[in-house]
This record gives sequence, structure tokens and C-alpha cells, in this order.
Amino acid sequence: MPQPCPRQIGGAIALTLAASGSAAVIMPVLPATATRVDATCADNAGDARIIQAAIDSSKEGGEVVFKGPCLINKTISLRGRRTYRGDAKAGTVIKQADGANLPAMLASESWVANQPYSSDPVRIERLTLDGNRDHNTGTVGLMLRSWDSRVYDVDILGAPADGIRISNPSRNGTTLRNTMVNSVISDVYIERSGGSGLKVVDPGNAVSDWTFQRSWIGFSGTSAIETDNAAGWTFSDLHLYATPKNAIDAHRCFGTSIRNNYIEDFGTKATAKQTYYGIRCDLQGEAGTTIAGNRIHKFGADGLVQSKKPGQQPDARFVYLALDSVNYGTGHATVTGNTILGHGTRQETGLLFRRGKGDRLSIVSTGNLVDDVGTPRTTGPGVRLTSGY
Repeated sequence: MPQPCPRQIGGAIALTLAASGSAAVIMPVLPATATRVDATCADNAGDARIIQAAIDSSKEGGEVVFKGPCLINKTISLRGRRTYRGDAKAGTVIKQADGANLPAMLASESWVANQPYSSDPVRIERLTLDGNRDHNTGTVGLMLRSWDSRVYDVDILGAPADGIRISNPSRNGTTLRNTMVNSVISDVYIERSGGSGLKVVDPGNAVSDWTFQRSWIGFSGTSAIETDNAAGWTFSDLHLYATPKNAIDAHRCFGTSIRNNYIEDFGTKATAKQTYYGIRCDLQGEAGTTIAGNRIHKFGADGLVQSKKPGQQPDARFVYLALDSVNYGTGHATVTGNTILGHGTRQETGLLFRRGKGDRLSIVSTGNLVDDVGTPRTTGPGVRLTSGY
């Protein structure tokens, strides 16, 4: 790796990094303050080395600016307490090279280094990640294992695996000894991921209290949003469309808010004997969850069968909004002001409320519009259903 060479520019300090004939330049900054590093790519396989050298030379509190287009053949490790940005989404495109098959394009340092603690905060903005899905397999676009972080105004296109994955386990499976909380993902566009658009992998209880808002996920390979741990999460103002499986599949909801989302379609690649969900939560006990103001549609007729021939397999089922299990104790939820519009077939259920193995499920359900579904609402035993006060 090239070593930085300090030089003086007008009373400020700059560092230059060169590799493979290209340069990554630290621009002039005020002394005694954090530095800005410009990682200038050459659109060839050496760009990963240029980017990583720029990051490794940066200081805490500094800014690393990617100048694209960039072509990478190694995972970029993001150090904490830094801002990473492009000049603009159209101008800064970081693309995975053909056949690189990286585990992730950009990843938190603690994930790459298999540390037992989450990385310090990062901020990522104004760039595009192109996973080059047609020529790679198994790659996550953005792998986050950092707490109190921010991701804004980022496009993630064609990731071979998940678009964004928030992961408790590290690259080799090391799990966290601390928590990874208090982060925001906003104004992102995720399309054509081979897996989920956004996925949370948390076998423990580390990834909680995040916000995912004002974003778009379309044409995913599986679900739009899939999370092992939705405790304290807010999912709001999302547009989820052309989803093969479930639009929002949230487990361990505890003080969770799912509101004002537009689900344009789900279950677009339905198969027999499977159930697909617009919004699904299983609840933890002793905390309230709110699901309000969502618009849940299934515009396409994919998987819907009006009549069944003798010997045909059972049809796929479609549930627009489900609270289908309480994991322990008493589950509490408010379900209000949601709009559900279906095709009027017996395969469709508007609202599904079940206690599961918990003690009880207490739900306020009011002001929901449920039209053109075979079963407007199903309520199982042990469910207390009221209209509130």
C-alpha cells in the first residue's frame, strides 16, 4: 500500500495517495481539524486499492469522497467516525467487477475484521452501488455493522444478494457482545436485489431502534424487507413494489411502528401451498406496536386461482396484514386507518390476528378499509379485539 506524502497548500495540509497510475488526494483543509480525502478512481480493478488506501489514511471525524466511476474487486472496509460520500449518485457509481463475487461491496470494519463489537458511527451518502448481478453471485451491496449511523440518498442496484444487510454476525459468524442501535436509513432506492431489499440478521437482540424511511424497494429476489428483530424499529413512508414474496416481514415486534407505507404488490411469484404477506409482525410481550395508515394492494393476479381442479395442489394464500403470533406474555398492538384492496378471491385475507404461543393478544382495530378480499378478517382464540376509547 502506498504511504501518504504530506505537502503544504496555502497553510492547510493535504495528502496524496497514488496507486496504479491514479491518485487519491486529500484536499486542503484547515489544520487541527478533520481531513477530507478524495479517492479518485480510474474505472479499473485497481480502484478498490485506491479507495481503501484513502480510507485507511483518513482521520476520525473526516470525510472520504469517492470520485467515480469506480470498479472494485475487493470488499471496501469502512472505518467508523467518518463520512463517506460521492459527488452525486449519477457521477459516483461504484461497480463490482465481473466475477469478483464479493461477500459485500461496502462493509463496516467490524464485520470485515470479525470483531465482537459493533463499529463506531458512519455516514454514507450521495452515491450508487452497482452489484453487477448478471456477472456475480452472493454479494451484499451495503453491509452495516455500525451503530448510530446514517445512510442517505444512496442507490443500490443489482446486488446479487441483499441490497442492504444489517448483520449481528460478522463475516466469519462472530456475534456481537454489545448492541447496534440508533441508526437511520433514508431516501434510498434499492432495485433488483437477488435477495431482500433490506435484511436484518440478528440471532441475538443487538439490532434494535433503527429508522427506515422515505425509500423505494422494487423487483427484489425474495422479500422487500425481512428482519429478524424489529424491536424499536420505525418503517415509514416506503414504496415497496413488484415483490415476489413478502413486502414487510418483521419478527419480534416490540414498540415497533409501521406507518404510511405504500405496498404496490406482493406475492408476485407465488407458488402453491405458500402464504405471502403484505405486512406481517409477530409480537413480543409487554410493549405496544402501531401499524397505521398503510396502503396494501395486490394489483396483479399472480398466484390467484378462482377454481381448483380435482387433484390440484392447495392454492397459495395472501394475507394483507397479519399479527399472527405472540412470542411470550401479552402482545399489544394498534391497527388503524389502513387501506387494503384485493381481488375478491377465497385465497385472500385482509386482517389476520392470532395469539400463537403467547398468553394473550390485545388489539385495537378500527378505521381500516378492507375491500374485495375473500375473508375481511380472521380472529383466533385468545385475541381481545376492541375499537379503543
